[in-house]
Amino acid sequence: MSLKISKVSSMPDDVIDKYQQQIPKELLELWKKEGQCLLLNGYLRVINPDDYLKFIQCTYFRGELSIPIFITAFGDIITLEENKYLRIVRYKDGDFVSILENMYYFLQDLEDEELLEDYFEIQLYEEAVARFGTPGFNQCFGFVPLLALGGQKHISNIDKVNTLEHLSLITQLIGGIGFDD
Repeated sequence: MSLKISKVSSMPDDVIDKYQQQIPKELLELWKKEGQCLLLNGYLRVINPDDYLKFIQCTYFRGELSIPIFITAFGDIITLEENKYLRIVRYKDGDFVSILENMYYFLQDLEDEELLEDYFEIQLYEEAVARFGTPGFNQCFGFVPLLALGGQKHISNIDKVNTLEHLSLITQLIGGIGFDD
């Protein structure tokens, strides 16, 4: 993998021990080598699952089967489900989608334009970074007003926000993702 990776901090040993039997070897190797890190110029972050696990279990209908492993600069959480399926929970949009069934191919395809266009908002991210700077590791770009309240996906409606606080606010307003009403 020739993808540029920027290490932020080591993944705690207890987290590696806790999840090593539940995650693909490619992710385990990434955790051991790069820890919590940034990919795609900061758009995608490798996270400590324990920082988001309780939140995702309470707000995503497949939360009990999910391990949060990545988060985007817009607060979309990518989960690993059943040690195989990668899904992206897009709280800001009120939905989720399946990405791939294979961690190896996901990591390889992070440089593939089609994957980036289908699942990530790289162009909007680049505009936001140019205007506001890169968000901190526990921050994301949020839409103000929230999309659920009529906000628009436009650079003029973006602000840097605390990721968990922002996602909590969204779920307080619209409820969880994927639950039957």
